Amino acid sequence: MRKEWLVELKFSRCTALVAAVGSLAAVLTVGAPAATSQEPPSVAADSARYAHDGEQRAFRDEQLPQSAMPGDRSKGVITPIGHQGFRLRYDGSALGRVNALERRYRALRPVSLTSWLNTRAYSAPHLSRCPTRVPLADADGFCWQRGSSDDLGWAYVPQGLTGSGEAEPRSGLWQGRSIVAASWASSYSHPSAPRSPNNRPWRGAKQVDHFMKVSFTDVTDRGRARYRSALLVAPQRNGFAALKGHGDTLSWYGPHLFLYSNERLRVFDVRHLWATTASSGRVGVHRGAVSASWQQAALPQVAEYSFIGRRGCGSGSGETPCFSGASIDHGSALSPSLVTVETSRPTSRVVRWPLSPTSHLLRSDSRGLVRATAGYRVPLAGPQGVVQLEDQFYFSAMCPDARRRFGEPYCLYRGSNNGPVRVWSRTPAAAENLFYWPATERLWVSNESPYRKYVRPHPELNGRVVYNVSLED
Repeated sequence: MRKEWLVELKFSRCTALVAAVGSLAAVLTVGAPAATSQEPPSVAADSARYAHDGEQRAFRDEQLPQSAMPGDRSKGVITPIGHQGFRLRYDGSALGRVNALERRYRALRPVSLTSWLNTRAYSAPHLSRCPTRVPLADADGFCWQRGSSDDLGWAYVPQGLTGSGEAEPRSGLWQGRSIVAASWASSYSHPSAPRSPNNRPWRGAKQVDHFMKVSFTDVTDRGRARYRSALLVAPQRNGFAALKGHGDTLSWYGPHLFLYSNERLRVFDVRHLWATTASSGRVGVHRGAVSASWQQAALPQVAEYSFIGRRGCGSGSGETPCFSGASIDHGSALSPSLVTVETSRPTSRVVRWPLSPTSHLLRSDSRGLVRATAGYRVPLAGPQGVVQLEDQFYFSAMCPDARRRFGEPYCLYRGSNNGPVRVWSRTPAAAENLFYWPATERLWVSNESPYRKYVRPHPELNGRVVYNVSLED
């Protein structure tokens, strides 16, 4: 994710167009419709660099071609590994602060997700009307509102992906609707990013995480999908503040959204959704008005899980793996589990974390400790998404022939326990998370690269889309 941005930045410095217009965004949108900002300028907020050791090390292993894949097949196989030392610690104190705020402020009374979602929502065109092409025959899905900053801009970049199919596996519905949710991380062009003295984005801001949001898309009617976005926030004594992070993964179980960022697995509850009453760059409650940095709602964190160990998460043999992708496995032979994958090289690790069907949280003991139930080593470098269905695995990562250039297509991979990993198909550039919808038996995929007409060698595989495909050959 981030290395792609750095490659893109180096590319733009070499162009005369940057000097002519003085804007990185302008050179990125050559050959594509002009982006219409959905976020008016705002006062820049302070932001700190990443201080997390484990994620810093993981970032160095992102965007890696699969050099060990002769003939589209990995040299190694997926093998079980020891997982007894992988643990998380639960902290549910934030829920008390959320409840206190809802009692104190009438404007923070929760609203129904579905009623809020279908009020003045943005249009999400069907995949058939999107410029990006998915090279799988039965692919279906949508792209973001055409010409908007969600479609073309870098203020927010898609990361995690989930849906009501994970939340309610039998029906696939939340409050009677089919909903897809995507997490976004804000980047250097976001109003909260540090600015230089001449008010241009600070060039080092790509290494800094700013605000995060989640977009909920109602896909019940495939031809008329619509979405709205909520800012992710932390409850405070007198209101709330924006959470800063990368929003790497997103999973949904019961009412809870699990989002990994900054070496924390953060938990949000869609039953605590605060609709905004004012459209501004402010974040919080001001004179009775609720604002969420131009988003249509605020979604507060209610709990979190932290890694146990002096160094947090990491790629070392004795460290709990960081998360680059996650999904929920509802397979009948295995108990419901959150399945996570790290991004490392030359191999990566997959870990299963137990879920409780009663609380819809990770299953913890009396001390709040969550222990992994299984682990696997996968012969892939830098995977960004993972799905496990009993002994079958699916991944998104760079292709074996990738050249680590901006706009390179990614690949979908599949394999089985004690078997090799094989290339399944190419997929649009910079593919991110995956998740499986049990009620429809389809795999969902998203990517972060906006449409750029001039990108070679596969311009048709560039553009932000969210699509689903059958797992049957």
